[in-house]
Amino acid sequence: MRLTRSMISTAIALCIGLAIPLAVSQPANAACGTVNSGSSYWGWNGTWSTHVVGTNCSTRYGRFVWDTSDQCCNPWWVKIERQLWGSYGWLTTHTQSKRVEFGNFGTHNTGTVPSRPSDGSERFHACWGVGYQSTPPSSWTCGGWVS
Repeated sequence: MRLTRSMISTAIALCIGLAIPLAVSQPANAACGTVNSGSSYWGWNGTWSTHVVGTNCSTRYGRFVWDTSDQCCNPWWVKIERQLWGSYGWLTTHTQSKRVEFGNFGTHNTGTVPSRPSDGSERFHACWGVGYQSTPPSSWTCGGWVS
């Protein structure tokens, strides 16, 4: 009987020990789904903006918002880059891009890249550029870096 009570007490203590850290860490996760940065531009063909967006606490994606309906020319591209800090400085480890047909106004998102927000040694930025049907731009205009 004593062995059973001690095993039950240990199991209860273990469950309490696991429940407390989980309850404490949940409020920190609330900000993981917010837009982290944005850069706005205005040109002859409308206004557009780029954003780094957190989908949850382990991924980020780039967002391109475009408010024109012109039907012309080459497609636009949006991309997100992730960089990690290492012994040689910042190194790009992940990139996702998406082609947006010219005149396809609205909101366009890239695929996701991984994120470890508590680590502190990573940063992201979203970029836009004008390219060709199957070729991304040779130069990009990027918003500021965010962690």
